[in-house]
Amino acid sequence: MKKPVPPRRQKTISLPDDVYKKLKEEKKDDESFAQLILRLLKKEVTQSQIEPLAGVFAKEADEWAEIEKTLYSDRLRQSERGMDSIEE
Repeated sequence: MKKPVPPRRQKTISLPDDVYKKLKEEKKDDESFAQLILRLLKKEVTQSQIEPLAGVFAKEADEWAEIEKTLYSDRLRQSERGMDSIEE
């Protein structure tokens, strides 16, 4: 016999009318306000994790260009070797 799942606890929050209207505009038709808030929070976390990385390689642009060149030449060599083994 399965144990009954307890209902999720709910909290009530108060919002100014202008904030509620903005949330309502963002909400998809098939989405609850809780789902909307979770989606917006997830989006915010993702952006905040990426933003500090902007421009990280700017100071080492020459070094990064050399790394890219090496990576692409290695990939090309592997690709060419793969084609040779297929033709054999």
